[in-house]
Amino acid sequence: MNIQSFDLNLLKVFAALFAEGSVTKAAERLGVSQPAASTSLRKLRDALGDPLFVRAGHKLTPTAVALELRPEVEKALTAISGLLDYGTDLDPARLNERIWLSGSDFFSELMMPRLLENIRLSAPNLQIIMVDRVFGTTLDALENGTVDIAFWPDLDMPKWVNRQHLVTTRFEFIARTGNKRLTSAGIADGEQIPLGLTCDLSHVHFSPDGRTLDDMDLILTKMGRKRNIIATLPTFSAVLATVKGSEVIGTMPSHLIDRLGPHHGITRHPLPVDRADIPLMMLWNRRSDNAPGHRWLRGQIAECFARLYSPLSSQS
Repeated sequence: MNIQSFDLNLLKVFAALFAEGSVTKAAERLGVSQPAASTSLRKLRDALGDPLFVRAGHKLTPTAVALELRPEVEKALTAISGLLDYGTDLDPARLNERIWLSGSDFFSELMMPRLLENIRLSAPNLQIIMVDRVFGTTLDALENGTVDIAFWPDLDMPKWVNRQHLVTTRFEFIARTGNKRLTSAGIADGEQIPLGLTCDLSHVHFSPDGRTLDDMDLILTKMGRKRNIIATLPTFSAVLATVKGSEVIGTMPSHLIDRLGPHHGITRHPLPVDRADIPLMMLWNRRSDNAPGHRWLRGQIAECFARLYSPLSSQS
């Protein structure tokens, strides 16, 4: 028999006939007409070369061939059902894979404590590898599969990239508590640093790829101003440590200041220019849209941000 010419729906008819012992009741079970069920039984008999069910009184009784086929048919139907339900009823405890993430320490600081605790309890055999790639290599890695999920601001992306918004943040200046220049100018925690003093102070700049300019610097250039950036640093934690231990100032996302600032002896100050808030996204290759492990993890990541961080507009 050629599998290409065999209607797999006939297996459902076989199972229904076995369970009901009646063409009429099998038809009701399947939601089809009695003539359609009779036609399916005839096709089964022709395909398998056996009557399969013979009448005994008011019931259909399975033949020896049907009895032998029953467990195999049940296994086949279970396998097909599992294939069609692939990923919809995922048990995370059965996940056993390694998933690569790429993002700055903004994301690892904010989401990893809760995310890894969820994984530890629900998916103990899932391993997370977190790296930080610059934008160009991040896209390459998403395309070639060496990174599974990336985190980046909302920018124009190739069509093969799918995305989900996680959180919107804004940048603020941070300075060491007791910074001499700010203290001398009478600028308290939470107060804006005047534009002239901003440009006169020494800055450290977060930049994984070493670029020294960002949106704020473009705004300042249009105003005929310029920051005094004396160093770029690859992580926000390095910016924080440097600011904490010196007289320089730096910029950090508000959500990260909320998390780390109270424990590190720093003050925060709104930027003196109107820089747009930054939507931060979770990115992945569309080919992984329905991959069970990826989809489960993306849901966990989104839930972490939804539970932990209120919208920026509600923050003071």
